Amino acid sequence: MALIYVLENFITDDCVLYTNSEDELYVVENTYDEMPAVVYRTEGVGAIGAPEYICIDFDEVKDITFVGIFNHNLTQLEIAGDELRLKGCDNGCPGVTGACDWDNPDCETDLITMPANACYEICAGNQPIANFKNTYHKIECAPGHRYWKLDFIDQGNTDGYLEIGEVVLGQWASFHRGGADPNWVHLQPGRADGPIYYMGHLRTHHGVDWTNYYSDAEYFTLRFKNLNDPCVVDEIHAWLNTIQRVGGKFVIVPDDTKPFCYYVLVEKLEDYAERLIYGNCRELREWRLELKTLSQGLVFL
Repeated sequence: MALIYVLENFITDDCVLYTNSEDELYVVENTYDEMPAVVYRTEGVGAIGAPEYICIDFDEVKDITFVGIFNHNLTQLEIAGDELRLKGCDNGCPGVTGACDWDNPDCETDLITMPANACYEICAGNQPIANFKNTYHKIECAPGHRYWKLDFIDQGNTDGYLEIGEVVLGQWASFHRGGADPNWVHLQPGRADGPIYYMGHLRTHHGVDWTNYYSDAEYFTLRFKNLNDPCVVDEIHAWLNTIQRVGGKFVIVPDDTKPFCYYVLVEKLEDYAERLIYGNCRELREWRLELKTLSQGLVFL
């Protein structure tokens, strides 16, 4: 088990995105706007041989080791022919002259199976992908590729369309530290159990209440403990500086053997780590970083 993170989403305005269908309001560019609550919406659910897709032209080779899909409306994906795949190729997105043979890509990863099958038993029964509004996979696809394509077929989706709040393609990393303590960095709680719901509430002069649900989020504390090694302190400083340069937003997976993944924001960007120091002759011993997940939800203003 390990806590892993992704600091950079390779999908940016510099990329060209292709899709076979999109709602005129909820466009494919919403998949990288860093607002999971603002979604991309397809016009269908895909069919065997004709999946809904998002294809990204990075204009250069990208080594992808992590894919995350946030705030989706995917269902169990258990009907024969359902599909959720990431493919890599070097010759072009569909519809482009000389495009890849996407039925036989250079690399392909099936994303339907969530990490940690053992956890499903602990959680009392099978946990389909629909139970997790965020899904992620660590992938191995060397060498890298210029074109990356996500295919979606969700025949059981009764909405009649697919919604994706955010797609992150990047490289995962973990903290390195010598010593025998594997828990020197972890989230509190290990998994979220205290969501916050953003709602509108109006009350008429006659006492009638009108409430509207807009979105929801989670709060975490990322805790580094027993930091009495100057080299480790320097590593955390460098990591925090990188987070600040990217605006305080990053992806965190508390345990890469479990299916829980979060797109988070550092709550304070000035002096945002609470430092606890023990005595004059000791190094920094503990550091706490307050995080909030980027708001999600499928109800829009």
